[in-house]
Amino acid sequence: MKYKKYILWMDSQKFRRFREDLEKKKTLLVEEGRIPCRALRPSLDMGVVFPSAWDGFCKRRTSWYPRSEKAGEYLIVSSSLQLIPDSETPIVIIDSDFSLDRLPTFEEIASLVESEEYRKRKPLEWDRPDASEKDFYQRWFERYKSNEPFEFGKILLSHSANHANFIDPRYFVTWNGEKAPYSIADSTHICSSCLEFFNIIGSQWPVKYVAPCIGAVLFAHLPMDQYFKVETPYRRVRQP
Repeated sequence: MKYKKYILWMDSQKFRRFREDLEKKKTLLVEEGRIPCRALRPSLDMGVVFPSAWDGFCKRRTSWYPRSEKAGEYLIVSSSLQLIPDSETPIVIIDSDFSLDRLPTFEEIASLVESEEYRKRKPLEWDRPDASEKDFYQRWFERYKSNEPFEFGKILLSHSANHANFIDPRYFVTWNGEKAPYSIADSTHICSSCLEFFNIIGSQWPVKYVAPCIGAVLFAHLPMDQYFKVETPYRRVRQP
């Protein structure tokens, strides 16, 4: 079965009504309060990510959420369009055969973090990883990149450049005449891909191609290095 998820953001009032409706239909809603990407598990039919989850296990890495227009909202992830309210138009995440002949080199992507728009949006916490994160990345890196030396600073710069490419893209393909940015590194060099999957970063693009980060591979059981197509079939009124 091909992968497909429908994504909705709801304020507290909409979520309360939505949950009450699901209870009437006796539909199970799995609650996630610690690791947002777990809602993307292929085996999960319907889940909700509470606002508290963005302050959980990945607190530093997901610190973009409280600074975004989604702050305080609930995230619904459904495998079925039938459970989505008729009045709502969801974000859609689907399998993709998107691929690149080659990924940009580290030298090519390094300047992405100099983008004024990226620097303006970047949370202060983003540049302040703790020692436990270094250990986590080093263990993962040594497992999958045994022939490449581990450099924590280089890894963090890759993480930053990846987010920057969805904010102010330099690496993209064209989709219906518009930019469609993509993840500029493999899963080992990506962090917090949930921000792109859930449109906390990159909501202005009707299509983007997102590869799962280490966390999404571990906790959501998404395949390493595979690109997923994220479709946003509408424009927000507040955008020009």
